[in-house]
Amino acid sequence: MNTNTSKNRSLLLFSLLEFVLSIPFWAWVALAHAGLVPDLQMLNAAWSLTPMMAASILVYREKGTAGLKGLFKRCFDYKRIQSKVWYLPILLLEPFIIFVQYGLALLSGLSAPAPHFTLLVPIAYIGFFFGVFGEELGWTGYAIDPMQERWSALKASILLGIMWASFHAPIWILDGQSFYWVTWQYIYDVATRVLFVWLYNNAGKSLFAMGLVHPGMGIYWYLWPVSANFGIPAFYDPRNLAITAIVLAAIVTFLWGPSTLAQYRYARASVDRKPIQDQNPEAAD
Repeated sequence: MNTNTSKNRSLLLFSLLEFVLSIPFWAWVALAHAGLVPDLQMLNAAWSLTPMMAASILVYREKGTAGLKGLFKRCFDYKRIQSKVWYLPILLLEPFIIFVQYGLALLSGLSAPAPHFTLLVPIAYIGFFFGVFGEELGWTGYAIDPMQERWSALKASILLGIMWASFHAPIWILDGQSFYWVTWQYIYDVATRVLFVWLYNNAGKSLFAMGLVHPGMGIYWYLWPVSANFGIPAFYDPRNLAITAIVLAAIVTFLWGPSTLAQYRYARASVDRKPIQDQNPEAAD
């Protein structure tokens, strides 16, 4: 059954609803930092569920229970990843970016201990895998496809990256991060979203792929001693992360094209590839 309604989706309504739903959680974090309410970590982290909440409300409004089931079913749409070679960049993208930043920290003379693998890493990865759908069911499952239908994949991914980073920025500011830190982290998130959309489009528009790649932004930092707030090590530098992500985004844009981020420049001319925009990510497998 075809449940695709992306052309009828209101991106403005999704953005406004996601923002309104986030306000109570941002307010709780602000009050917790001020010592006026208990600092409950689970409640503090619940703000990351608001994209899923907004998408669920709108999908139910558009398609009812069947549409809602179809949206959540996409969390395990691994069959859409027809070319298994794409599991390599899906699983290795974020570790690569993180270890580049680690190498740059060493070259700059910062004190950075050697990474130490513990069971916390795979355990955290599993937890993050399920947790990131609180965001990706909204950003990817609901918003990105109608954005790509309206604009090019590159423009859509940049705009979505701006929305994504803006959604996180209040938490960074409330945590007391510097203007330098917030600015470069913002840029890093925008560039990373371009890479996420590149992977999404080339992996058959699989939401499961996003569940695999997104946790990498956080869990690999557990290879080093981390701080109590964001779970990142002392040598974490969002500037180096942003520059690395920008370089990678520029490379994939050149090689796969800004229109779809999925038409490899040097692919054999005899290969007849279906345009990525014509694929229906919500069709039943």
